[in-house]
Amino acid sequence: MNFQKWDMGSKMIFIASCAALLSFFFKWVEIGMLSQNGFSQGVVFFILLFVYPCVTVIREKRMNKKLGYVMAILGVVLGMSYILSKTVDFLGSTINVASGGPYLFMAACGLLALGVRKRKI
Repeated sequence: MNFQKWDMGSKMIFIASCAALLSFFFKWVEIGMLSQNGFSQGVVFFILLFVYPCVTVIREKRMNKKLGYVMAILGVVLGMSYILSKTVDFLGSTINVASGGPYLFMAACGLLALGVRKRKI
């Protein structure tokens, strides 16, 4: 594994995978003084979407780009559905209690898609 000899797409995929993993340490739900990270919210299985692209980059193998795009799009869809599921009624008004974690995860999915597009092999 030599990060410096990778092409730009491979670097983007690796960084996106690290950002997605990092997003689970951020707050995913925040209600006033109460908050929970991605691990306690049970969304850690979302990282499975990054396993195939990251492993192909680390092993320097050819990637099925269609599958890479599907993983990235599915990640954005799962992130959006998570955010929309955290809309609650509170004291007569509707609020969304999703915090920064799912947004970082979706940004990582966008970077994953861009990395898949720029990857040469």
